[in-house]
Amino acid sequence: MLLDEAQLSARESLDALRAKIAAGGVGGGIYLWGGVGRGKTMLMDEFYNSLSVTKRRIHFHEFFSDLHARAHGLGSMGSALERVVDGIRVLCFDEFHIDDVADAMFMARVLDTIVTKGVTVVVTSNVPPTELLPNPLFHEQFVPSIELIEETLDIIELSGALDYRISGSGGGGDGRFASGEFIVDAGFAQRPSEPVQLRIGSRTLWCEAIRGGVVWFDFEVLCNGSTSAADYLDLVDRFDEWVVCGVPVLASASEFAVRRFGNVVDVLYDADTRLTIYADADLEQVAGTLRDVPGLARLFSRLSLLRMPSSAR
Repeated sequence: MLLDEAQLSARESLDALRAKIAAGGVGGGIYLWGGVGRGKTMLMDEFYNSLSVTKRRIHFHEFFSDLHARAHGLGSMGSALERVVDGIRVLCFDEFHIDDVADAMFMARVLDTIVTKGVTVVVTSNVPPTELLPNPLFHEQFVPSIELIEETLDIIELSGALDYRISGSGGGGDGRFASGEFIVDAGFAQRPSEPVQLRIGSRTLWCEAIRGGVVWFDFEVLCNGSTSAADYLDLVDRFDEWVVCGVPVLASASEFAVRRFGNVVDVLYDADTRLTIYADADLEQVAGTLRDVPGLARLFSRLSLLRMPSSAR
């Protein structure tokens, strides 16, 4: 695969880090950031797969779900934080973002633990460290952790404006969602009505139907209720394929619903789970306004990977 100049430069930095690890070096690492579809995950996965040391690759949502599960099992968050990187020399952390003050406080403790234990870290993110936890009401609380990141990791920008997912020109695509579909069907002619109640821990969630390994959800139920990324992580392990019906023009949906939908897509994408969307309008109308929205541009980029059958346009 041909890489652009910025990608080649980032790969050289990752190669140098690999050599440092092979020579027994500990700690430090790389914070690789840039726009959506620039190939950050591809480069990180290439680096991760080449390592022969004890290692772990984890997605942001999966990390917090695992952390809370460990805290429940061990009886305290402190114990969970101590165990989170036990025995690991390298931690690869995909799609690092801090938008919530509670997550920020947990992550501050995690970063301290990682540095103390000398774990080498590779992080991918859409924003530089200074833009983590952007809410001005809380940003100052995370500044010490931002400074720790900047002191500990090499900050590398994967510059460039080209989104390789949308352009389809290589240089960053990884094949995920290749078999999924984005279907314009405001009437939902193919929508089933075989409701099933799914149990998630002590709560329940209604789905439209379950057919073999395929689960059907209504957008309103899935994204406008009290669901969380942890719920989606639980469900993604149960079903090989998801169908989400009734996806509206997202500019008309609540911010919470749109962000939950973004979490759904992130979790399915990371798990390489087939996704079919039945939407009120075409992709541009449904999600095009998200292109320049911090934290949501990735949603449009990933939805663009879904095939759009000509019969449904």
